[in-house]
Amino acid sequence: MRGCTSRLCLGVMIALVLVAPSIMLVGHSKAEGEPVPWTLAVFYNGDNDLEKYYDQYSLPALLNIPASDDFEIVVVLDRMSTQGIELIEIEGGSAQVVSTYPEMNFGDGATFAWFLTEVSTLYPSDNLVVTASDHGYAWRYFSNDQTSGDKITMPELRAALVNAGVHIDVLSFDCCNMAAIEVVYEVSLTGMVDNMVASEETIPMNGFPYDLMFAPLANNAARTPDQVACDMVAGWAAYYDPLNWAQTVALSAVDVATIGANALVFDNWVARMRADLSIYKKNYKSALSNAYCAWATSEHVDMADLGEWLVADAKIKDATLKSLTSAMIVAIDSSVLALDNAPGCAPCHGLTLWWGVGGDWTTYKVAYTEVAFAIDMDWHAFLTAYNG
Repeated sequence: MRGCTSRLCLGVMIALVLVAPSIMLVGHSKAEGEPVPWTLAVFYNGDNDLEKYYDQYSLPALLNIPASDDFEIVVVLDRMSTQGIELIEIEGGSAQVVSTYPEMNFGDGATFAWFLTEVSTLYPSDNLVVTASDHGYAWRYFSNDQTSGDKITMPELRAALVNAGVHIDVLSFDCCNMAAIEVVYEVSLTGMVDNMVASEETIPMNGFPYDLMFAPLANNAARTPDQVACDMVAGWAAYYDPLNWAQTVALSAVDVATIGANALVFDNWVARMRADLSIYKKNYKSALSNAYCAWATSEHVDMADLGEWLVADAKIKDATLKSLTSAMIVAIDSSVLALDNAPGCAPCHGLTLWWGVGGDWTTYKVAYTEVAFAIDMDWHAFLTAYNG
């Protein structure tokens, strides 16, 4: 499973760019010098225990996407078994390595920024889908480079998006646990991303079914970014829903700007939760234990499902708290463009919230101070008081 290496799986870029330039300029747009309508760019970190799944699942699915003059598909791949980076063009059932680069740290946010700049320069397009494929652990990190011993954190992700300055229509994570309010809020602060596609839960080793996700776009390049994000969820559903073993998989497409626009809603909700903590701490604990939590732990709770349990609690008498909680639920639900839940995670609304307790809180409370949502919404302060 493509979750965090510490629990479910095994397990300065500026200077690098200056001293390790690529052996390239073979990339191109299909009409030389002119942007194509769409590009799919995959940042595949196989410099870890997931390397083999690129060849087993991801590459065959990418090769199965119908060829289109209006849709470019490129992969930037880092393997553990070899030194160096490959730039791969995929079209009509064939994959061609068109450029190679010196070894890079795919766990460095600056490498992700370089990737965005490189593919947007070599493959100009009117619209861009970016997929990061590797391990993920919500706000803690994505893209675990085991050779370098490094991972991309939320501050690094934010800096990468800003520094690259590349507008992304759909940012997707073929990584566990990345459909988190902390992640999408961090992305919203950059103003560089329209939609985000990710999972609250585990991403199986099979990963994204790229062919089912992107066949509609390959067949009709006039599809909008919102439609493409929803196509990805529909393709996911077509692949995973029939599989009996896939009982706790989920995928959601989220409008990033809507999350950012509702910052005051989240802030007001947290403020009231904290004000009522001394009165309703037991009720909060009950709601947390009843609400859906990814990986069946209390760490990453479905945010809107938690809210529904709070609203339904007859012992909570504060009408303002319930009103603000209802507004929070609406804010989450209004941001979700599409959602697919397997039977085992039916209560999911599309985004988790970290509610660290016990040893989990002790381990990660300092790191959480680097997460924008935790500080901007005073959620870190709430958790500090709750765990006090």
